[in-house]
Amino acid sequence: MAQAGQQPSEVVHAEPQGMEEEARLLTSLQEIPNFSKCWLRSAHADALSLTVQYSQRNLPGNSQRKYAQTMHVPKGFSGDHKVTPSFPLELKDVQMLSLSPSGKRTLIVRGASEGNSCSLEVWMGNRVTKELFVPKKQHGGVYNDGWFGNGAAWSPDESRLAYVAEAPAASQTPSWGGLVKSSGEGDDKDMAAPKTWTGQGEWQEDWGELNVGKRPPSLFVLDLKRWSLKPVRGLPPDSSVGQPEWTPDGLSLVCTVWFHKAHNFPTMPQRLGIVYCMNRPCSLYSVRIPFTCKNNTPSDLNPQAKCLTEALLSAASPKFAPGGDKLIFLSHDAAASSGVHHATAALKCLNWSKEGAQTAVETVVEVVDSLTSDDAFPGLYLGALPESPFLDSNTLIVTSQWRSSTAILAISLDSGNVQRISQHDTDRASWAFAATCQGAVVAVTSSARQPPNLQILTQAASNNPVWVPLAFEGSWPFDKAVEQALPNMQHDILKVKATNAPNLPVEAVFITHKDVASPRPTILMPHGGPHSCYPTSYFSGYTFLVSLGYNLVLVNFRGSTGFGENSIQSLPGNIATNDVLDCMACLQAAIETGMVDKDKVGVMGGSHGGFLTGNLVGQYPSCFKCGVLRNPVMDLGLMIHCSDIPDWCYIEAFGSKEGLRRMQVKPTLEDLKRWREVSPIGHADKVTAPLFFMLGGKDQRVPQRDAKQYLAAFKARQNAPETRVIVFPEDTHALDKPQTEFEQFLNAAWWFKRFLT
Repeated sequence: MAQAGQQPSEVVHAEPQGMEEEARLLTSLQEIPNFSKCWLRSAHADALSLTVQYSQRNLPGNSQRKYAQTMHVPKGFSGDHKVTPSFPLELKDVQMLSLSPSGKRTLIVRGASEGNSCSLEVWMGNRVTKELFVPKKQHGGVYNDGWFGNGAAWSPDESRLAYVAEAPAASQTPSWGGLVKSSGEGDDKDMAAPKTWTGQGEWQEDWGELNVGKRPPSLFVLDLKRWSLKPVRGLPPDSSVGQPEWTPDGLSLVCTVWFHKAHNFPTMPQRLGIVYCMNRPCSLYSVRIPFTCKNNTPSDLNPQAKCLTEALLSAASPKFAPGGDKLIFLSHDAAASSGVHHATAALKCLNWSKEGAQTAVETVVEVVDSLTSDDAFPGLYLGALPESPFLDSNTLIVTSQWRSSTAILAISLDSGNVQRISQHDTDRASWAFAATCQGAVVAVTSSARQPPNLQILTQAASNNPVWVPLAFEGSWPFDKAVEQALPNMQHDILKVKATNAPNLPVEAVFITHKDVASPRPTILMPHGGPHSCYPTSYFSGYTFLVSLGYNLVLVNFRGSTGFGENSIQSLPGNIATNDVLDCMACLQAAIETGMVDKDKVGVMGGSHGGFLTGNLVGQYPSCFKCGVLRNPVMDLGLMIHCSDIPDWCYIEAFGSKEGLRRMQVKPTLEDLKRWREVSPIGHADKVTAPLFFMLGGKDQRVPQRDAKQYLAAFKARQNAPETRVIVFPEDTHALDKPQTEFEQFLNAAWWFKRFLT
């Protein structure tokens, strides 16, 4: 009871209020599992064995739950019945799961414990043949990020395997305290002494976003006959190494080497961020891996790696064709030479014999500059080749962006012919290659109204390939609210002419409710990058917002991947102009469908999409009622000093040629002036829309103080619009932890509910 003269304490309500029903729907949508990896191999004469690794958000644990199931699929499967999977096996504390090509052996890498960096379990059939604990002095954590490392590389006879892990510490961290005079009576470490503590070693550079505090990736080889684990020696110093691939004779490894100083940016001496950055120079090297034996020669004990791709700025993701006569790899020279962070890739080849690479590099698939028609092949857009990508000795299977969707491509290594083998005339779904074996291909497909599901093509080489769904016995039905929401989703692709470049394609994925009776509130969503793309695949957050009554306009502006290299290179030097104009053109195209209430439009974006959100509400203040910004770029003049990719600021603001000429650690006044011209902070005084900021406390790409500086300028205005900020302290740039993803979309829905309805 309050004492006399005191006011009763005010009840503080948690925000957002009144969102209980929406929270239940979002929870159900986010619990739908995804397929993260598949292995397909021969089981017996009449069936294939398919092992599927799933990931499912564990919201209470704020983690991704991983589990696996195995099932037999009859050869020639027609989809006329469901297949029966095994019991699900949770992969708890598993950092890496790698099946050997024959399926007879499995490597399971588990996390650190009691002074060890990890444990290595080698399985043969249904039993563990050996478990090794790797001390931290031998190497650090394992890289299995899909870039430096993606599973283990098994030698042809499966007697050795190579994987990627952090290099051991270069020097021992000092210990202090506990210093007592030796007693001279045996081992003093067992005597009573003051408490010690570990001091600080020398700071070491790292690869930035998602790699903070990690030592460089290095190669290690486990010999399964001698049970010895050794580092690979002879590789270039001051470099990181990954993506190992055994040569056909099993005596050497081919790997990718990234030098820590990017020689395409000579005025940037620091190590730059590498996640999502295809413009970092890299080369392929081969190095001999000797067996441990008494007959080793001096050259075996001190091998020297050989560069295979000296003429290229970029060579990565090596894979030997099944015949062993060709080494296939990707080159991102278009990105490395221009400075843009993602561009059109080329597929390259080295002919191979017992003596190694025999000829100069040949091109299998060229960079595509422009599209000759709506259905024309737009070029290759992928960061790395799949783990086991060969349909046969002459056919490579990959997933690539194809305009506003993803497609599965079959590439002839002899002719370079590219064929889209995934369906593209129904539902405009996106497809991703998962696994192949004996002429069969497994794919993951999804769309706005269809969560990820598996399809199989049993005769991929036939003239009339037919995909059939892989349905599982015992699959648990979706929650009732999800079952009601999904069938009502529909999407279309709006084709738009660019305002000042009609020959460059612009598209938007327009997602809405199929039974729209009147114009609805609409959210414009530009993507990040800027050189990335919104595909037509399923995403729980989009289904959630459409279920609440909103249309979504996902904009693929000029500069997006999947539309040819000319489109990509048209954006650098024109950010905040071309991309903004394209966003407004896509919004107008959506309004012209008659399904959009033009007086109830919001905008939401992250990273470069947040940059565009800030520019849109500033340049077109009367068009937007509110905005949501996720780790946005708001002030390039500040970002240049704190981001792990300062090169981005020069290339995107000035264009490739001028950006490369100007690039330096200490910007000039002219540089700062240009960055202010294109940055949202330059329009802060014109914004009338309430803004919601969502920031990651550990973001190295666009650190949170960039947005907070904008907020300070915004709030300095008299009668400034309402703002709200949430900082997720443990999140990086992607803001993709399960609880963070949940809170983002629930809070965004609350914000749109307040200002658009």
